[in-house]
Amino acid sequence: MFRGRKHSSGSGNSFSVLQDVDVPEAGPATGDTNPRSSKDILDQSLFAEEITTKQSPVPAGTSSTKAAPTSNPNMMGGGGKGKQKPVKKLQTQNDTESVTMGVTERILKQITDIYETGPGGGPGSLGLKTIADDPLLGLHLHKPRKRVSVMIVGNHSAGKSSFINWYVGETIQKTGVAIETKGFYFVTSGKKRDTLKGDATLFYYDHLEGFDQFDGIVPNLFTEVCTSKERNFSCVDFIDTPGLVDGDIHYPYDVDNAILWLAEHVDLILVFFDPIGQALTARTMDVIERLSKKHNEKLRFYMSKADQVDREDDRQRVLIQITQNVTARIKSTHAFSLPTFYLPSVVDESRTPASIPNAISEVCDGIDKAIRLTVQKNLVSVKTDCQTIQKRVAEVQMEDQRRRKTNSTRRTNGLLLLLASWLVLFLLILVSLRQLLATVGPLGDLVDSVLEKYPEHLEVFRNPLGLRKVDGTRLEAPPLNDFAWLAGGLLVAYLVLVVLGKLVWRATPVFSKRDLKQLDMYKQYAEGILKIRDGLYQDYFKQLQNAD
Repeated sequence: MFRGRKHSSGSGNSFSVLQDVDVPEAGPATGDTNPRSSKDILDQSLFAEEITTKQSPVPAGTSSTKAAPTSNPNMMGGGGKGKQKPVKKLQTQNDTESVTMGVTERILKQITDIYETGPGGGPGSLGLKTIADDPLLGLHLHKPRKRVSVMIVGNHSAGKSSFINWYVGETIQKTGVAIETKGFYFVTSGKKRDTLKGDATLFYYDHLEGFDQFDGIVPNLFTEVCTSKERNFSCVDFIDTPGLVDGDIHYPYDVDNAILWLAEHVDLILVFFDPIGQALTARTMDVIERLSKKHNEKLRFYMSKADQVDREDDRQRVLIQITQNVTARIKSTHAFSLPTFYLPSVVDESRTPASIPNAISEVCDGIDKAIRLTVQKNLVSVKTDCQTIQKRVAEVQMEDQRRRKTNSTRRTNGLLLLLASWLVLFLLILVSLRQLLATVGPLGDLVDSVLEKYPEHLEVFRNPLGLRKVDGTRLEAPPLNDFAWLAGGLLVAYLVLVVLGKLVWRATPVFSKRDLKQLDMYKQYAEGILKIRDGLYQDYFKQLQNAD
């Protein structure tokens, strides 16, 4: 017997496996109406320039009183009966939360600036990525994204595009019963409305490097840039994936593996199930099963379009059916939950919010939590990358010292070999000169007289030179054969010593004084960035405490 329980509350209902788990929260979404600037931290750092931290304005439109557009007939809700219904925005934020996300957005932007242009971005300011790419260090750092990436997966007509339109507050994606989304659509915030195609999308998102390995994916890759400031859209990048269907539907690329590849680069994966019979397609279940094996902690499951099922018992049967199929496929079913939601709209008086519980606020809260976790993760990345740079600088400096010591030893050994080669060369010249002088009459007699006059000083040269007496008074040169062996040996010894001297004296390249000064500057720069990071953490904690 499959056991489950129904959760009913003001935020919606859900069906869950009878297991409980304590899920740590990232902290309440609170705000700080006057966040502390990090300038006092920067003044203590080792940067030459003065950097002033500017607080970004609170995103406009985050107030819960602003209404969504009412001219979109394709927005999900009201049973999908084709009637044009104005969308009513659910109140999921208050003024405090608006300020909170303003502080969060500012922190995320500052972290991105630290990697790209450095704090302040003024002349002489360097980003961590520029420092890491310097040939002196040879590191490769990945720049943290300033927005949380949320990928929405589900069967055809599960309401993925409609949810994005509702969250953004504009009709960005096409919606309808027909398969409207056949490619991957990135929806991001910008200052100007625009559409980017495949190549531009790959260039805009540097973390998508390698996504073009899937044949046919580039022509089906798009980015919609929207100027909306609704909710926390300025901190979110949505990825609208193609609807998953079975049968003869042909995708121009490997859609399953493309979704799995993107899952490596997103922070949150929302899985929407359509309650009208399309949720349990084989392709959808296969993708969910493969996602749960590697990214189970990113997955969140929801049954969308709850308002299209009128009767409560029918809704519960659908929940049980979906839960049974999903829990049989996913890696871990511990505390599995399947909340239901629908997009707020003008409904009939008989369909009150009390009769159709809606967990749409839970979906939004999940995105907000992912944003807060992204802030913490990015701050950790700043610390890790700064420590990596400092460690690499220390390693490079130690390696340079080792090379200098090795070069000093080689220089000494090379000098000794050079002196030895000069000595051998001197002996070779002396032997050759004696052979020449001994074979010439008058010069030979002169040499003999000199040798006889100072026997105690020049006796050492007699035997090595191969001289011998014939009649007691005349020294003859050694035979040419003996001289050739002696001179040849000295010549070979000289050449060997010269070659060894050049090999030993070959110095390993070391850094110049300018390079060493640059390395010290990088180390101090990283220390200054860590102080800025501490200030950002204090700003983040302060807005949480003020909200309490």
